Amino acid sequence: MGRGIAAAIPLTFKPHDRFGIDKRDFTKGFFDCFDLEDADAKIYTIKPDLLLQNYKPFLLEFYDLIEEDFEKRTEIAPDAIPDAPTLDEFIQAFDGRKRNNRVPFMYDSHIAFSTLGGVSTLYWLFYSGGYKAFIEVYSTFLHFERILAKTMKNPLAGAIKFGLFG
Repeated sequence: MGRGIAAAIPLTFKPHDRFGIDKRDFTKGFFDCFDLEDADAKIYTIKPDLLLQNYKPFLLEFYDLIEEDFEKRTEIAPDAIPDAPTLDEFIQAFDGRKRNNRVPFMYDSHIAFSTLGGVSTLYWLFYSGGYKAFIEVYSTFLHFERILAKTMKNPLAGAIKFGLFG
């Protein structure tokens, strides 16, 4: 087993300790999806209403866009995507332990998911590609993010981060 390409929506993220944050490493509008919770530590959190009002259609649009069978990949029927009226309920509904880490699920280890631009301490992993990904430069992930942000109609498209997971 190795590391694979994955996509997630960070619920929280902060600058890399060593590199900080360079806004050029994010899609246009990325920061509009987040609130700056702690200005001193530069901790950003997803805007709860944005996530809670859009995650169901987001999943269906994303899987339709990549031409994957949503139910087969996630083991969730489209009409059975969990309802989560609060952020806490969202986190519980997609708990990785309850879902056997089958996408979509919540994950809280920044070590497992490396991206360009920041460190996510809690994220909703909604896509996982093959395991044996080799990538020379992380800017390729930014290109994926930009394509999705421009292609998808869902407002959450601007909050996507691609990276290596595993």
